[in-house]
Amino acid sequence: MASDTVAQPSHGLAAYRRVLAAPRVRSLVVLATVARMPIGMGAVALILFVHDQLHSFGSAGVVAGAYTIGLGVTGPMLARLIDRRGSRLVVVPGALVAFAALVVTVLLGIAGAGTIPLAAAAFLSGATNPPVGGILRQRWPELVGPGELHTAYALDAVMIDLVFIGGPLLAGVFAATAGPATGLIVAGALGVVGAAGFARLSTVPAGSNPDAERHWLGALASPTLRLLVFSGVPMAGTFGALDVTLPAFGAHHGAAALGGPFTAALAVGSGIGGILYGSRHNLLGPPRRALVALGALMALTCVPLIGAQTVAEMFVCAALAGICVAPQVTVRNQIAQGSLIAGTATEAFTWLTLATTVGASMGSAIVGPLVEVAGWRAGAVVAVALPAAATLVLLARRDVIE
Repeated sequence: MASDTVAQPSHGLAAYRRVLAAPRVRSLVVLATVARMPIGMGAVALILFVHDQLHSFGSAGVVAGAYTIGLGVTGPMLARLIDRRGSRLVVVPGALVAFAALVVTVLLGIAGAGTIPLAAAAFLSGATNPPVGGILRQRWPELVGPGELHTAYALDAVMIDLVFIGGPLLAGVFAATAGPATGLIVAGALGVVGAAGFARLSTVPAGSNPDAERHWLGALASPTLRLLVFSGVPMAGTFGALDVTLPAFGAHHGAAALGGPFTAALAVGSGIGGILYGSRHNLLGPPRRALVALGALMALTCVPLIGAQTVAEMFVCAALAGICVAPQVTVRNQIAQGSLIAGTATEAFTWLTLATTVGASMGSAIVGPLVEVAGWRAGAVVAVALPAAATLVLLARRDVIE
């Protein structure tokens, strides 16, 4: 338990060893990563499967988009249900329904169904995917001591990077070796296995008074959380902008498929940044100051993307652009933890995830047409502008950050 852990923070790799040595932490981190694999694999696996069946990237994009929208629109509602009624009715049942919906998607595709039925099944899968990440983040204070929370949130951010690196790679490997449908089935199965193991080790009990009257905004009644969510949308828009910009750069150099390795380099940079940031307590000062500093640094680290000339240069620039991503996630979780309204922890952390999902989708939607007209460098400019805009919002409302 956290109360049994000395609060004095550790530094360097010792900080991670200390977090991972806490009871249940290693198992929970592994199981939470497995449970979140459908998020990393789902969209890519759907694109590969639907394109294979319908021979249309347009239809594939619609189906994958429906899955992502499903993940976003119901996440906070499921999390609020967990905060009030506990996790037993959500985590494993949700993972089972999400898996079943992916199986239905495969069966519909094989049967020759069109875009709309496939999108509906994909939406259902995304909409029932349990918010395991939100549960883990709200449990960290019970698992580690106060001095280790900084490192625990950094570790969680690095695990998310692993999901978004390993997920697409797994989907691609299964599509290439066993057929596009296999990636979808494996994604759903991993979700069930991870969710079942995670639920066995970490069950959120029902609230002490689940029927008590609560603010209609739920977790968003916290001004600090509202600011984190609002500023998180343009911050995450950078990811969506780069999801389009990096393949466009690859296409400009003769191979759009380079977008995948470039995106992996971005995630590797994020992982390195997260490990470094998590190993040093108060590396950039208290969370309130670090949030603004990381926003400004994120804009600056994206600037070299604009001037990249060769494929090798872009790999380096992409990794540099990712260096502040995991630290951003870490410090936002820290600040959210300190501003929670009682009984809303899972919902609060799920709102932060939703801001990332919405922001990334908006970034892609904005940059896609722009790149078509003005070229890949226009997308890189947007990738610089979005975190700069988010930082200005934070500066304007810095009095709200606790």
